[in-house]
Amino acid sequence: MELEFDEALHQYKMGGIIFPSVTQVMQPLHDKVYGTDISPMTMEKAADRGTRVHRSIEQYEKFGFKSADEDCKPYFDAYLQFKHDFPAKVIASEKRFYHKAFMYAGTCDLVMQIGETNILADIKTTQSVHRKMWSVQLAAYAEGLKAFDSTLIHKMGVIHLKKDGTYTWYELKPDFSTFLACLQIHNFKED
Repeated sequence: MELEFDEALHQYKMGGIIFPSVTQVMQPLHDKVYGTDISPMTMEKAADRGTRVHRSIEQYEKFGFKSADEDCKPYFDAYLQFKHDFPAKVIASEKRFYHKAFMYAGTCDLVMQIGETNILADIKTTQSVHRKMWSVQLAAYAEGLKAFDSTLIHKMGVIHLKKDGTYTWYELKPDFSTFLACLQIHNFKED
């Protein structure tokens, strides 16, 4: 059986079983970090731009297309600069996975190889840096990928693309225990 993804519902499913996404599981952290200070319209606009940047990068990695919407171009250019500075071989782009034991799913942005080192990389276009939250998210991705291949990930980090066309690379230490706490909250059911 293959993991299916319904983009409209943002839902992962296999054999009739629905898997919560890493994003859904981490909702309590998202709410804590972002709170209610940011308008839903601003969040939606930023999420849409981030999705389009990700698509441009995926098209570049899979097919060599160098194309991005005007408002996404500085972020895409920052990614191209990252690739120039860190000539990594991309092993996987937009890779879907699920965790066999903990029954959650997600899509990681990139698995890259530099020399003999495999690196799980996530692409962020946020204005602010949220290293602690990113460490939880990437730990969940890494553990999901490792459930099928324990040698796949050696390091993990975020490529933070900025609207001025620059980037910052953040190497992160995994925080899977916080993700498991969120998963426990997500799975909690009142009797």
